[in-house]
Amino acid sequence: MTRQEPMSLPLWNELGESLEGKELEELQLAKLKSLLVRVYEKSPYYRDKFDKAGVNPHNFTSLEQYLDYPFFTKNEERESQARSLEEDGHPLGKHITCDISAVNRMSASSGTTGVPSFQGHTANDRKIHNENYARMFARLGLKPGDRGLFAGVISMWVAGLPTLDGMLSYGINTIPLGALVGSLKVAEMARLTRPRLIIGTPSFLRHVLRKARAETDIDLTSVGIEKILVYGEPGGSLPEVISELSKGFGGAQVYDLMGGTGCMNPIFISCEAEDGLHFIAPDHAYIEMRDPATGKMIPIEDGAEGEFVYTGFDRECSPLVRFCDGDLMHVKTAPCSCGRPGWRIKVVGRVDDMMLVKGVNVYPTAIQTCVLKHKPKLTGNIRILKYSDGPVVEPPLELWAECAGKPSKTEQDEIKARLESEIKRVLRFSANVTLFAEDEMEMEYGATNKAKLIKKMY
Repeated sequence: MTRQEPMSLPLWNELGESLEGKELEELQLAKLKSLLVRVYEKSPYYRDKFDKAGVNPHNFTSLEQYLDYPFFTKNEERESQARSLEEDGHPLGKHITCDISAVNRMSASSGTTGVPSFQGHTANDRKIHNENYARMFARLGLKPGDRGLFAGVISMWVAGLPTLDGMLSYGINTIPLGALVGSLKVAEMARLTRPRLIIGTPSFLRHVLRKARAETDIDLTSVGIEKILVYGEPGGSLPEVISELSKGFGGAQVYDLMGGTGCMNPIFISCEAEDGLHFIAPDHAYIEMRDPATGKMIPIEDGAEGEFVYTGFDRECSPLVRFCDGDLMHVKTAPCSCGRPGWRIKVVGRVDDMMLVKGVNVYPTAIQTCVLKHKPKLTGNIRILKYSDGPVVEPPLELWAECAGKPSKTEQDEIKARLESEIKRVLRFSANVTLFAEDEMEMEYGATNKAKLIKKMY
């Protein structure tokens, strides 16, 4: 299969995607001013929030003044939505700034805490969503009329119908199968429809490959898939996962997308260089970075690492001003070898997933990376057992890992010893590894088919 050279792929919106320097700062200032005045005048919730912080948007004249504006947290969003449901009869929050009758689509987060967060979209919100999807699809080298098989969970989740809406708007010949039909049906439909693009979470698409090999005669290397678009999990940027997916689908190029809450996603997409995800929406989203431990702001520059703070400039329904979503990122600003504009990110983890093991800060993805180095003997599926709330984990860390096939007791002992040694050497703490034969380890998935790496035992 011949891959297109990155530089031969045009941008969808060269002006919007390439903004930088003074021109970008002037646009950011104008859009932030408009947003802040709008939410202050149209939302008593924001007016009260800003008044308590001692800021008035009518006096907003510089980007530096934005640092004086209060953050918006997930808990505040949930409380605002609970209040609006009780007082106003809808779950879109007291921070809503449009007439409820203007909302023509609702989506929700997967509710990892048990209570989903809701997002309403006006026609203009959807228009910006679709613009960002067009920028992403153009960077993948897709053209209107290309077939795309959607194998994510549809339902009402933020990665479901909005993605299908973006595919249809761009002109992709959309096959809206979804993931709930099961992995074998996805494999069968890929064979029957021969899509150029397949979309899903990394863990589910890996499961499709394993099931198709083990239980069918379907050869997914020869069904015509050239592009794999993954989302929802950090696996899409792990070299071992990229290699497995690409090889399993016949050499297809793997792309990883990410959004920022409230920014009319997607706003980040990886490229053929596989060296981070490009920021593709500087005209639609304002991004800051802070130290989650101290709250101190960190400049977005090469090598910077911290929690992202998101503001979507143009969202009409329930805009989020300085929203702290818990995404920990590493920034790369050096030019990418692909030649496309946009500084890049690598996902470090989630603030609430960080564990402290023997004084070492560690994220589940770091442990999964150690496990993936032992492919093909291990599948890469893991569960980290936590026995108490909070970040502190007393060593040895309890880890479940799934074997490929059913190795003998001797082989399992060897794999266990090597993996425990690898974790000790790389992460500097001890782990007690329990191995399971393939398909015998209990896995847990969220509503959007995202694999849950941590298993709560409390």
